[in-house]
Formats: sequence, C-alpha cells, structure tokens
Amino acid sequence: MTAVIIEDEIPAGKRFEKLLMNKDFVVLAILPSVVSALKWFEENNHPDFVFIDIKLRDGNCFRILDKIQIQSKIVFTTAYDEFALKAFNYNAIDYLLKPIDESKLDKMISKYDAFKTGFANALNWKVLEENIENKFKTSFLVSSGNHLKKIESHEVICFFSDANASFILTNQKRQFAINNSLDNLEQKLDPELFFRINRKFLVNKKYISALKNESQMVLQIPDAKEFDFVVSRLRIKTFLEWYKK
Repeated sequence: MTAVIIEDEIPAGKRFEKLLMNKDFVVLAILPSVVSALKWFEENNHPDFVFIDIKLRDGNCFRILDKIQIQSKIVFTTAYDEFALKAFNYNAIDYLLKPIDESKLDKMISKYDAFKTGFANALNWKVLEENIENKFKTSFLVSSGNHLKKIESHEVICFFSDANASFILTNQKRQFAINNSLDNLEQKLDPELFFRINRKFLVNKKYISALKNESQMVLQIPDAKEFDFVVSRLRIKTFLEWYKK
C-alpha cells in the first residue's frame, strides 16, 4: 500500500515513516506544509492512504481538503482531539492521537482490511449467485524480444516488484516486466489462487510446497529459490486462513 505523510515536524514524520514501512507501506512523500501538499497532490497520482496532521506550519489541513478532493483513505494524526468531529466530516477513516500508538495503528490497518475483505466477499458471492462470467484476469501480454508473449495465470509463480517496477516470474523460470502495480494486480487476480504476502510479492498457491515457521514465516517455492518469500507479520493469520482452503 502507498502512503503520503503530511507532517510539519520532520523528525516526527521520519519516525512515522519508519513505522509505516514496517507495516509494509511504501511512503511516497513527507509533506511539511499546506503549500507543499497542495502542489504535490496537483502533480501526482493520489496514494492509497494519506496520514495528515491537522495543525501545520502555514495553516490547518482543512485548507488542503477544501481545495483538493483527495482520492485516498484519510487518517488524521494529531496531538489535538478537539478537531475530531470536524475531521470526520471529511470522510476520514480514523483519527490517531500523537504520539502514535503502534497498537492503534495496527487496529486501523486491521479494520481497513476487514472492510476490504467484507466488500470482496460480498462481490464474490454475488458473482457466484448470479452465475455470471468470471471477471478475474487470467492472462497477460508481455514483451519478449521483438514479440508479444501471452502468459496464463496458472503459469505464474509470482508477481514481484523491484526498483519501482513490477515483474512476472513464470514456471519456466523466466522474468518479464509488466505494466501493472502489485496493488492493481491484487484487485484483478483470483484471490483463491494469489495472495499478497508482503509489499514485494504476490504468490500463486499452487507453487508453494511448504511453510517454514521459525522466527518468521517463509514460503518454500522450489522453482524460485533465488527469492525469500517472507510473509509479513500482520498478514500471517490471513495468509494461513487462505492457504488451508
């Protein structure tokens, strides 16, 4: 998941960035003011989440929200609770008081994941009930030399990101660049077959031969021994429920 932090205290912003990165977020920017935030959102695609302090050096954050319709989940992070009611008028999904309590951040992430799973389950049930055509993406066109090559999803060991690009690893141990982010792929692939184990990997269940659980949970995928498939700590419970189906 991608995130932007709007925080005028740079050391606090850096600490929060480290905390989010440990939760598998990719922090795109730390913005210290209303002016810098307005400029950034006008020039860039909006992230999955915006963590926004209310009182900034050149005004409060509502100046930003009144001028730009941010297409992200908004979480307010502030030392002042008197703005809570007004904050939720801007469709915030949570309100975290500073200093940020890691357990409350975990609850916010879990709440979001639960809502997302609930919506996905409702949609999948409707698809089954109405017996309509499967809408999951089952093939991909990739560039192979001077040709285009079609890869079926059952041939894919995993999708992975590296250096701000995304790739397919096939069961022929070949890698191809793909013009999709992992966030986008996660929404398009069959969730019965593919799982996002961390911010870098989306794996195909059929190629997992075993699980190794010591200090961390690692997937054993014989055809991709060059990679370390470590399940994010926050996703282990959901992964195990998915894997045993």
